[in-house]
Amino acid sequence: MKPGIDTSSRLNFKLMRLDKYIAAARILKSRSLVKTAADEDMVFLNGNKAKPASNVKMGDIIEVDTPRFYKKIRIVEFPSKNMRKTETVNLYQILEERKKELI
Repeated sequence: MKPGIDTSSRLNFKLMRLDKYIAAARILKSRSLVKTAADEDMVFLNGNKAKPASNVKMGDIIEVDTPRFYKKIRIVEFPSKNMRKTETVNLYQILEERKKELI
């Protein structure tokens, strides 16, 4: 650690991989689906194209735009190790959500 650098503010700063968060929050079913969606430019983090390994933090905005649905959320909490599906909706605030019709 370099002298004169204050690291105390980083102690309470949590980060999590984007693919892990989206899968744990059950927005998409698996990390591999998140990777595929991100590779096909269907996942955005704070308005920018996202990579699966991008780090997310509280307050970040995630958009998932698949052929079946569009969801825009704000992260409000990180998942605990084992969460029930009914509890995962407490992990984020839905900003916008819509289903799409397949033609």
